[in-house]
Amino acid sequence: MQFSRSLSALNVLLLATSAALLAQTMGSSNSAQIARIGSPLANNFPWTLTRTTTIVQTLANGTTITRTFTVKEAHDSEGRTYSETQQTLHIRADGQPVDLVTYNVFDPVARTRISWENRTKIANVTHMPDPKTMQDRTQPMQVQDVDAVRQPQVGRPTQQHTTEDLGDRTIVGIEAKGTRGTGIIPAGDQGNDQPLTIVRENWMSTQYHIPLLTITDDPRTGKRTDEVTEFQPGEPDPALFHIPEGYTVRERTAF
Repeated sequence: MQFSRSLSALNVLLLATSAALLAQTMGSSNSAQIARIGSPLANNFPWTLTRTTTIVQTLANGTTITRTFTVKEAHDSEGRTYSETQQTLHIRADGQPVDLVTYNVFDPVARTRISWENRTKIANVTHMPDPKTMQDRTQPMQVQDVDAVRQPQVGRPTQQHTTEDLGDRTIVGIEAKGTRGTGIIPAGDQGNDQPLTIVRENWMSTQYHIPLLTITDDPRTGKRTDEVTEFQPGEPDPALFHIPEGYTVRERTAF
C-alpha cells in the first residue's frame, strides 16, 4: 500500500507539473478555459455532476498502465462546492479492491474548508481568515511588468504554442465550445534531447463555465481524459456540505 500511495502521489505531482507547464506554453489567454470545476471562475448556477478521469501511460517497452477514478462534484447557489473522489489504491490477494474515498467541502460564506475520508472517522475543518483582514496584514505586492516577464530568457530556447477553435458541440445535453492548444517544449529546455509536444483539448460549458471534457496528451505523463458523464442542474442535496455523523472534528484556523 505504501508503494501505491507513493506512485499515486508522484503521478499527481507529474500531472500538476504538466498542467502548469502547458498553461505557461499556451499563454495567459487560455487560463480561463482550463479552470477547474468549482473554481471562482464558475458562476453560482447550482448543479451536481459526475466526472470520470482516465490516465493511460505507455512505458518504453510498450506496456501501458491505465488508472481510472470517479469524482462527484456539486455547486450550490451560495457558492459552496463539494467533491467526492473515489479511486482504487490496489487489489488485495483475494481480488477485492481497496478503495480510497476523499471528501472536500468549501464554504465561501462561512469561510471554511472541510475534508474527510472513508478510512478514518476524522474530519478536518480549516477556518479561513477574513479576506479584508488578510489584505490589511499584507504589504502591497510589487507586480512585475507582464511584457517583461514574457520576454524569453537569454540563452534559453523559446517555447511555441498555438490555439485552434474547435467550434461547438453538445456534451451531456449542455452546449460547449472547444479549443485545442498545442505547446512545444524545445530540445534542451528540460534536459530533453528532442522537442516535446503537449496537446490539450478542452470543451467548456458556455452556460455554467465549467469544463465538460478535457483531453491532455503529454509524452512525459501519458494521456489523461476528464469527462463529465452525468449532469443534473438544480440545487444539490444540502447534506453533501455537512460532516457525516460519527466523525471526530478537528478544527484549525489558517493565518
